[in-house]
Amino acid sequence: MQKIWPLLTLLLCASASAELRADIARDTPPGQATMKVYDGEKVLFQATTPGLNAVTGSKFSPDGRWLLNIADGSGYVQLWDVKKGERVKTFLAPFARIVNADFTPDSQHVLLNFPGVPYQPSENPYNQASFWNLAPLQRVTNLNIFSGSGQSRYFQGGYDRSVSFSADGTRMVFASSGGYGRSGAASVWNAKTGTHLATISRLPYPKGAAQTGGAGTVDARLSPDGRRVLVRYVDDRLAEYDAGTGNLLKLRGKFSAADAGAELERFAREGR
Repeated sequence: MQKIWPLLTLLLCASASAELRADIARDTPPGQATMKVYDGEKVLFQATTPGLNAVTGSKFSPDGRWLLNIADGSGYVQLWDVKKGERVKTFLAPFARIVNADFTPDSQHVLLNFPGVPYQPSENPYNQASFWNLAPLQRVTNLNIFSGSGQSRYFQGGYDRSVSFSADGTRMVFASSGGYGRSGAASVWNAKTGTHLATISRLPYPKGAAQTGGAGTVDARLSPDGRRVLVRYVDDRLAEYDAGTGNLLKLRGKFSAADAGAELERFAREGR
């Protein structure tokens, strides 16, 4: 008897895409997978390809026109046109893990944490996140900034798998993971053009602290108008900055992990 794997139901609830969902039945038929895209109870389209078997997550654009299928662990991201029911492109990453992608709030652009295009042998593809226009589909710019040169060149900030947008959709902020080869900085960008606006560096530890070198960032949120950014550091201190210049406006002190997260969400909603 043919074994039917459980459906992988992938949902995103946001504006026009609130009722959209992509259901993927793995190994149906064997060696392939079948995806059905719904608007509520209505089937918009159905597709069967081998590549759908590796999909680990799906995201719809806010306007519902586009669908991203992310194959984390297999190193690719599929872009689908929901209206036409067609796969537009498969972006291949130079690594299997961890790939990610996000739409901008205006549904005009997509962010990838890898180049999405062939790269030069001299380039490091692991630090080449990219900003793409969707219609027509074309790569606009890199979403990374670097410091130094040669062997001393290091990743200072950029799209590192997670992004937060201002409520008005004009700006976006990335908080670096601070892992190997990364500075632990946050950076603010124009969400319409992919232009880099400001970098927020590590926050020096208080006088007398055992640690040295400054605390790296772990999360950040923009105020609703995108003018200010609140950054959370690894030691759960919060600091507020001018999002256009990166200048420090206010140190908010140290919070519990739960309270620090709550402060970030309130700042994103209310700007305070």
